[in-house]
Amino acid sequence: MAGNRIYHLGRAGKTDRKRYLMVKTIFSKNSPLKEKLKQLMLYLSRRRGAKIVWKRRHNTVFEQHPEYRKPLDNKTRHAHRELWEPFYKNFSDATLQISRSVSGTDNPMIIPEEIFQTDIEPTLNRHPEAHYLGHKSFYNRWFNSGIFPKDLLHIVKGELLDNEYHTVSADEISTFIQNFEYPVVMKPNQETWGGNNIQFVQAPEELLSLVRSSQDAVIQEKIPQHPELSRYHPPSLNTVRVYLYRSVTDNKVHLLHAVLRTGNNTPVDNVTAGGLVSLINQNGYLHGYALDLYGGKHTNHPVTGLPFTGQIPDFEQLKELSVEIAQKLFLLRVVGLDLCYDETGRWRAVEVNTRGHSIRFSQYAGLPFFGEYTEEVLNYCKNSHWTLPE
Repeated sequence: MAGNRIYHLGRAGKTDRKRYLMVKTIFSKNSPLKEKLKQLMLYLSRRRGAKIVWKRRHNTVFEQHPEYRKPLDNKTRHAHRELWEPFYKNFSDATLQISRSVSGTDNPMIIPEEIFQTDIEPTLNRHPEAHYLGHKSFYNRWFNSGIFPKDLLHIVKGELLDNEYHTVSADEISTFIQNFEYPVVMKPNQETWGGNNIQFVQAPEELLSLVRSSQDAVIQEKIPQHPELSRYHPPSLNTVRVYLYRSVTDNKVHLLHAVLRTGNNTPVDNVTAGGLVSLINQNGYLHGYALDLYGGKHTNHPVTGLPFTGQIPDFEQLKELSVEIAQKLFLLRVVGLDLCYDETGRWRAVEVNTRGHSIRFSQYAGLPFFGEYTEEVLNYCKNSHWTLPE
């Protein structure tokens, strides 16, 4: 069936031509047929997987918030589909429906989340080697001292290394960790989405047991946070996620959006662990409400009662540091940084996110993820799609 559809593509109408634009694009390039078929199958597999995942998530949002199901008006829906159908004709309206319901704003430049996952992000960040820049054991090797948390111990492929990357033997480790100032933070070197496997270790004996059972991890100082951010939810380190974009036209780095993340009866601030997220406006003030995992709005923090209207301290310093870091992350056109405000009143970076980006925090607030750069990103991803030869 698929073969017949591709064969008849040249005689298809306008709608079918749109539907199969990416298939046509893949087959139009000057590369071996075997490579074209390989890329096509990989693309269709990813698209199918993304469709399933996002349909499940959107259905959960609609189950919890039936009022978000309100259909788009015809004019908005048409404009939205004109922009994004070149990637996939049968994409869901759900992202824009939720965005409109939460923010009260209709904007056709809102990116369908399944298209971002399948087409946009992998095209902008298409070099697999670039994800090595998200390896936590090397942050302090690449950046100036004091930007990231101080490293105490590295475990890289089972090898124990001190903060200067000297080997620590199995016989030395129990004595070595006695001198740490506890509690310390232990996390995997990579892939800690949603606060996955981040642990706050209280004593050497506990750490020793964890170290002996780990193959890849970093042990870091726990950064005491400033009261200005702690007040939203004292038990968690409340961070700011900043998204930046390296332009495809001139390679300049632009700050897209920033959001405050707070815990919510949780030791971490990740939204998938129960945390809340509030967009930060360009003037450094919170947007007026925070969102939970499935789009529920909170004008005040459920635990502390603080309104999501305050000002983020030293916001210009935060923006400058974010751009400084992103400029050194070569081969990545979209990057997410997690930053905290320490007890001395200084912004520090906690983590570099190279993939799996969450675009909903800005989009559910009515702001397209790429803002004024949406058109250049859209055109670039159509013409330089990750399935095509570079």
